Amino acid sequence: MQIQSPVPVGALSCQKDSYLKSLDTEVVSCTEFSPPTQTKIPAKGKPKKVNGSAEFQAEPAQAWLIEFADSVFFPEGGGQPTDHGSVIPSANDGSSSTISITNVQRRGLRCVVLSPQPLTPGSRVRQDVDFTRRWGHMQQHTGQHLLSCIMDSMNLETLGWGMGTAGEMNYVELPRKPTSEEIRTIQDKCNAAIRANLPITVETPGDAKADSLPSDYDKEKGVVRFIKIGNLDYNACCGTHLKQTSHIGLILLHHTQPIRSTNCRLFFSAGNRAINLATTSIEAIRSMALSMSSGTAPSDVQSSVQRLSETVTEVRKSERRLLSEIAKYEGDRIKADLIAGRNAWCYRATDGLDFINLVTLEVRDAVKERGTVIMVSGEEKKAGMVMIIGQKDVVETLATKTKELVSSIKGGGRGEKWQGKVVEWKKGEIEAFHQLVTS
Repeated sequence: MQIQSPVPVGALSCQKDSYLKSLDTEVVSCTEFSPPTQTKIPAKGKPKKVNGSAEFQAEPAQAWLIEFADSVFFPEGGGQPTDHGSVIPSANDGSSSTISITNVQRRGLRCVVLSPQPLTPGSRVRQDVDFTRRWGHMQQHTGQHLLSCIMDSMNLETLGWGMGTAGEMNYVELPRKPTSEEIRTIQDKCNAAIRANLPITVETPGDAKADSLPSDYDKEKGVVRFIKIGNLDYNACCGTHLKQTSHIGLILLHHTQPIRSTNCRLFFSAGNRAINLATTSIEAIRSMALSMSSGTAPSDVQSSVQRLSETVTEVRKSERRLLSEIAKYEGDRIKADLIAGRNAWCYRATDGLDFINLVTLEVRDAVKERGTVIMVSGEEKKAGMVMIIGQKDVVETLATKTKELVSSIKGGGRGEKWQGKVVEWKKGEIEAFHQLVTS
């Protein structure tokens, strides 16, 4: 049986017709996947780029790399994530169960699928793409092309972009921060182009010149694609795209973020993702309004949040003043103990290091003359602090005993001060520590 030659990336069915949902095709090759032994997989789970391609992750315990004669699945590339979907083998391949596909990558000109089970070369299969996911990706990707060409006409070059995961915002990186007026103008122009329902076409000129091709992509044997949006934009891109601007739905521009000196990220969302983000934001505003008993208009909520912030600031100032007063009284008590020739013990379950530092300011002169002060914070099953100040030899002795008594303490110090952080006070440790000090 003669096996078909695979279609190269650039001429895949998913790239010729990005609205295609299913495809009957043939298995060309199937090899067991061996994860690279020295390739470190990033913590966030994204494949590592190797010469412009992406390396597969060893997600399943055992997996196979399968190449088909053609593909309805788009392999990750051009800033667009991999498609998800399923493969249904033919009955004569030993199994008719559906195989879930979540990772498709490009290797040179080849489109390779990571499969949890093997398939026989030469057998027929049906591929079904997760079109909801594909549609969302196309709205963001085509939206980015339109956004970038509008900004380019306003001398705002796109230096790079990133597509957010489902439900998250995307961003474009710019050489400078656009003004608020520029952002409003860009958004208006983008949505005017969407309403104009401009055609979006794919061209594959034989003499194509593209400087952004991956280093491992053979231009002579492959296909270089250009995406054309009406008469506004003409750019090389391997991704799947919408057929008309009205299918983008809308583009919403969000906030900006400074990055790398004068550069700036402008966050945006398009289509269904923008609608969902807006809906979620409106629901959040209504929930906040209900909590603060304010009007539901954004300006009302903003005013209520501002008033609440001012109230919190005043409460914190008042708390600080009260804590300072308590620290002064505690300082007077400690100084009395020192005058009486006793080591001083200070314990407060809450307030932690802030309170300890305030007490230290109150007693630092007195402790230079005589005695030692042990200050402790925290409570059972919670974190805390220990600070010991006073005569050097006593401090060192108590620090040693502290480390023996308090199992989770970590700290250090020199001379007349030792400080430690307790990860978690165990049952009875604070009482035992108090007894040790006072005895």
